[in-house]
Amino acid sequence: MGVRKAPHKWFLVIGLVALISLIAGVVAVKWGRTSTGTALIDGATPRAVLPDGQSAGWKLAFSDEFNGSSLNRQKWDPWYPDTPFWNATKPGGHLTNTGEPQAYDPSAISFDGSNMLLTLRDQSTVSGIPYTSGMVTSYPSFSATYGYFEASIQLPRVQQSWPAFWMDPQDQSWPPEIDIMESWGTGGIVGQNYHGTSSEVGTRTGSTATNPGFNTFGLLWRADYLAWYVNGKKVYEYSNPEIVNKNMYIICNLAGIHGAKLPASVLPMTMKVDYIRAWQAIE
Repeated sequence: MGVRKAPHKWFLVIGLVALISLIAGVVAVKWGRTSTGTALIDGATPRAVLPDGQSAGWKLAFSDEFNGSSLNRQKWDPWYPDTPFWNATKPGGHLTNTGEPQAYDPSAISFDGSNMLLTLRDQSTVSGIPYTSGMVTSYPSFSATYGYFEASIQLPRVQQSWPAFWMDPQDQSWPPEIDIMESWGTGGIVGQNYHGTSSEVGTRTGSTATNPGFNTFGLLWRADYLAWYVNGKKVYEYSNPEIVNKNMYIICNLAGIHGAKLPASVLPMTMKVDYIRAWQAIE
């Protein structure tokens, strides 16, 4: 018996499936969905929600409203990636190359039913490191190239605090680094910075005052362009062909000023995070 030849329509179907798979793969690489099957969008986030102060043209790609009682470990790690770049000691992910006075430990992350609380306290969980604090990173689940990234945060208004909401490359290269919000010991005055291959720009230690309550901190990232927003208002922008064009993951942490002994009067200090969200531009 001769071999039966497949009808031409099956070749067309197979080709179409292959094309769809290729397109899906490109999107997955572009948006860095490194943990397959993870629900990247919180069910409590309205699908039509837009970035603060932005008009239509955005599609929600990632979110966490922090309404639960524990950290979603499918989305977040509670310390820096264990890579040679970070020189992170275990346990705790302490950065030996920045001299921060705290180690990061999951015990410093808590929830009040509507917010995530990152608390820096006078407690040692790593020998030789006097303080412990909290952080989250989307390294295990989500990174992206371009988009809009936003968090609603209540900052500790303490001079010795160093809260930040920022992004680093998924491939663990450095630079670049995008600091969406950084308050380097300025007690609620925030800065916005970009550390590039050949340039470092931004407001450094800060120039934007914030409210005592929650504030939204946003970044609009397009090819060759960055714009920073506080409470929906553009506060800084930068254009340069060298701006990073590869996947970056999200970091949110509360540190103490490096090398500083923190007065007992300011401890414990807490950074509250209402939500973290990311959008993809609708093309």
